Amino acid sequence: MSEEIEEIFSYYGKQRDKSSQEMVVSLLRELQEVEGCITPELKRRVMETTEVTDKFLNCLIKMYPSIKEVKQVHEIIACTGERCAKKDGMTILQNLRRELGIKKDGSSADGRIELRTRNCLKQCRTSPNMYIDGKLYSGEQLKNIKKLLNDVCKEE
Repeated sequence: MSEEIEEIFSYYGKQRDKSSQEMVVSLLRELQEVEGCITPELKRRVMETTEVTDKFLNCLIKMYPSIKEVKQVHEIIACTGERCAKKDGMTILQNLRRELGIKKDGSSADGRIELRTRNCLKQCRTSPNMYIDGKLYSGEQLKNIKKLLNDVCKEE
């Protein structure tokens, strides 16, 4: 593991309240900032360092959706504003959720795609709208969401 990761574990291992929820969550967030996600190896080290159980750690990870066990590769932001909704935006969003197997935390079944919604993307003239990895997709581009996802997500 990297020197930075070792330094983080060293710091948290010396804390008096290292097994408190607050400390464990802080540790997880710092590790994720460096590694991008909490790998099985990092989880094992967290349990050793903080002396918490696997069950406790898994509960914390579920409680905090920002803590990810898989590195996110793509981010999709879908507009749910009034104009987009009137132009099939909600149907497209439902299809997108179904196609990706989006869970309650907004991540895809494989954890590689995060879906978020916004009330308005301020692009009403081209509705419906969606950002995929920071690039705007609108109108007809969204009609075949499966093809669009295949085209965009295969460019990894």
